[in-house]
Amino acid sequence: MTPPNDRRATPRFQAKQGSQIIYGASVAIVRDLSLEGVFVSDADPLPVGSELAFTLHAGGQDITLDGIVRHVEDRQGMGIQFVNVSAVSKRRLRIYIASLVPAPTQLTNV
Repeated sequence: MTPPNDRRATPRFQAKQGSQIIYGASVAIVRDLSLEGVFVSDADPLPVGSELAFTLHAGGQDITLDGIVRHVEDRQGMGIQFVNVSAVSKRRLRIYIASLVPAPTQLTNV
């Protein structure tokens, strides 16, 4: 259950080890994700409002996604909201998330 002070629309789940996103020449480790977005550890996060196309490598599969950076933690990482998610990508996300455990409570905005 999502705590009352958590403003997320959907619950977050802890990613399995090895889950990462690849965007441009960068790779970032996935900290947690939901059907609506992902938080990745990145010492040099993109600015809030940045749009990006990326590949989520999770559970032995690649999921192609587009997103907008909605939250940045300086030198820690960024929260990315998924946008324009295809039916195939949404299905793959649902299958992957079904295998995960809830993430520890954090106050990330995505």
